[in-house]
Amino acid sequence: MKNTFLLCLLACLLGCKPNTSEESSQNTPRTSNSLTDVEQKAVLLAGTALSGQATGTLSQDGRAMELNISHSAVFDQEPDLLKLHASRAAWVFYKNMGTEKPSYEHLVLKAELQDTTVKFPYSMKQLDLVAARYPAIEEASKLLIDGDYEGLYTLFDPMVMAPSKPENLQSYCTQVEPEYGKPQGFEFRGFSFEKTSSGQDVLSLAGQLKRSIKDTPLNISVDLSKPELKGSLFSIKFAY
Repeated sequence: MKNTFLLCLLACLLGCKPNTSEESSQNTPRTSNSLTDVEQKAVLLAGTALSGQATGTLSQDGRAMELNISHSAVFDQEPDLLKLHASRAAWVFYKNMGTEKPSYEHLVLKAELQDTTVKFPYSMKQLDLVAARYPAIEEASKLLIDGDYEGLYTLFDPMVMAPSKPENLQSYCTQVEPEYGKPQGFEFRGFSFEKTSSGQDVLSLAGQLKRSIKDTPLNISVDLSKPELKGSLFSIKFAY
C-alpha cells in the first residue's frame, strides 16, 4: 500500500512539472523567419500600398526590421519621388503594427528597382514622431476642404505669418483653384525630416489633395520644437 502511494505521488509530481521547453522557447531570440502575424500583415499592406510585392526579415542582430519592396508600379511610374514613396511604405507598415510593440529599433526600407536597390533607414522613434505630428496634416487638409482659412492661419507659427493676414493665406491657397478645382479630399503619401536654412528641425508631411478638376500635392512642414498643433506649421505648398 505504501509503495502504491509513493508511485501515485511521483506521478503527480511529474504531471505537475512546469513546461520548461515552452518557457525556454518564449525566451529564444527571434530569428529572421519569425515574424508575428501582425508583422506579416503589415508587410503585406506596405507592398499593396505601392502596388508591389513586399517581404520582411529581421536583421541578424534582431535590431532592425528589413522591409523589401519589389515590382512596385509606383516606384516605376514616379522614380523622382522614390524617397517619398519609400517613407509611405514605412508609414503603412508602422501604423498597421497597431499596439504591438516592436522588439527592434529601426526599420530599413529597401526599394528594389530594375537595376539597383536603394535603402532608406528610419528609427522607430522617428516613426513615433510622425504619428504624433500626423494630426497637423489631417487638420490642415480638413481646413482647406472646408475653406476655413482663418482656422488654417492659426496653425502657423506667428513669427512666420507675422507679415501676412488670413486673406493673404486664402489668396495663396485658392490661386490654383481656377485650373485644378476646389479641394475635396486628401490621401497621405509620406514624410521627411529636414532642416530649414536657419537650422530649424522640421517634419515635412505630404500627400495628394483631391480636387474637383485635377489633384495637386499638399506639403506642409511642422516645426518640431513646437509641441502644440496650433502655431507649429512652418510652411505650406502645393508641390512635393
